[in-house]
Parts: sequence; C-alpha cells; structure tokens
Amino acid sequence: MAALECTACGVSARGQASGGGGQGRQVVNKRDSKGIIRQWDREIEAEIRREAARQRDKGRWKAVVWGALWFLWLGLLFGAIAVFRSLH
Repeated sequence: MAALECTACGVSARGQASGGGGQGRQVVNKRDSKGIIRQWDREIEAEIRREAARQRDKGRWKAVVWGALWFLWLGLLFGAIAVFRSLH
C-alpha cells in the first residue's frame, strides 16, 4: 500500500503522520481516501449546480427590477416636466 499524507487536512495513510507525533490526525487507507475525494467532488458539483440555479433565478428578477426602475425614472422625468410647464 502506498503511503498517502495530506498535511493540510491532517489525514495520513501511514501509521503515524510526520510532525507533531500525529496529534489530531486520522489514519486512512487508500480506498477510504478515494471515497473521501469522491464525496468531496459530489458535494462541490452539487454546490456548483445550486449556485448556477441561483444565478439563473436572480437574472430574471434583475431584469424585472431594472425595468421597474426605468419606468419609475421615466415617470419622475415626465412629472418634473409637467411641474415646470405649469410654472410658466
């Protein structure tokens, strides 16, 4: 079995991880580490899909809000023109 070590996440496939005497580190075999990596990949892909769905939904509402703001601005402009015309 090949020895795997991830010092950033504290996981080692050796009997004892290097540095610090293995405190707070877990020993895993190669099959477990592949399973962990597959699970992380599934979680990352699910998060990417959720974020893409959120952005699609947000895009529609953004167009509606910008359209409403444009009509509001247009109404204020015509209102201001009407007020200034009535002053003359």
